[in-house]
Amino acid sequence: MANIRKHDISLLGEFVDKNLEKEFFYYDMKRYAKVVGPIALIYGVVFMLFLISDYFAIEDSFSFTMILLIRTVFLIISLIVYLAVKKIDKYDNLAYFITVFEILAIIGFLVIINYYEAITLLSYFSVMIITLAIYITPNKLIYTQAVSVLLSISYFIFHAKHIEGMETPLFLKIVAYNIVLIIYCNIGAYLTNSYKRKQFLHSKKLLRLSITDPLTGIYNRSKFNQELNQRIDYCNRNKTPLSLVLFDIDDFKKVNDSHGHLAGDGVMQNITSTIKKAIRQTDIFARWGGDEFVILLPNTDIHQAMEILERLKLCVLESKWHKVENISCSFGLVALRKDENAESLLQRADKLLYNAKDYGKNAIVCETVEIGEEINTDASTSSPRLC
Repeated sequence: MANIRKHDISLLGEFVDKNLEKEFFYYDMKRYAKVVGPIALIYGVVFMLFLISDYFAIEDSFSFTMILLIRTVFLIISLIVYLAVKKIDKYDNLAYFITVFEILAIIGFLVIINYYEAITLLSYFSVMIITLAIYITPNKLIYTQAVSVLLSISYFIFHAKHIEGMETPLFLKIVAYNIVLIIYCNIGAYLTNSYKRKQFLHSKKLLRLSITDPLTGIYNRSKFNQELNQRIDYCNRNKTPLSLVLFDIDDFKKVNDSHGHLAGDGVMQNITSTIKKAIRQTDIFARWGGDEFVILLPNTDIHQAMEILERLKLCVLESKWHKVENISCSFGLVALRKDENAESLLQRADKLLYNAKDYGKNAIVCETVEIGEEINTDASTSSPRLC
């Protein structure tokens, strides 16, 4: 039930769960960031083009000059928005940016109407067009609703009654049409927002399935290889230490043969859970294949890694799953060498893991390093040792 409530969508077309909504909105605004600037510029150009109709409708030179000034200022603001959006990196703040821009457009429109000596019914069509533009512009639905209502209320209070030939029945009809328009826009916006959020959940689920192991819930081999290559590139550039551990469950075949494969799966899940709780958040833990697992330890030299592995080995020994006891693991530990690639690092770890098996299992085997030699340099003289 908790998951259902978390993924529920409110009447505003948002996730009920605030953290999930924040994650989605950041993702959504990041997608739209590239088009918000051009949209703002288009609005500014269209707003400026209406100066042509102003030229033929406005006879007073002062009024026309003021309208020209307002339209020019808004075009400049649109250009500033177009340029500024490119530099925004806090995408969740983009909604405030858009909302302020829309309010400025509304203010400009309402002020321009004041300079017309006679207001015709065509001005209401301008309100309709601006309302539609507000709803198709990426933004939070609640902000969109607030801005569109602000436009409608301001127009009907200050301008609609001054339309030539406007009588009360006609005025009420226009108000009713405007309410219907806003209702339809909100229905469309709600359906769109709901659909986008459902697609977001599906995408997250597919991504999670593509990078995690279905049995243990940790990263799979493909995802680990991706992370490993990125970390190696970073460490080689910045000369930071990196350690890698390859380990497997000792005598795991005997567990399957004695207790069944379901029990074996349970043991694997129990060990995975135990190790996840014991490692750091920055460490990368993945299932390598079968009963083999791998841990990547960023910013960790081989001596620090040894301390971590001693703790992990003890945690595994103390864990048990129903009737299956005395579970242990063997570990092969290596540190990244200068300009080493992922394949070489994994091959060395795999070799040390088999050395650990030869030592009698429940062992940690690492490479010895000459005194004074840095872990992240060429350690060709190193040799395996039981740690």
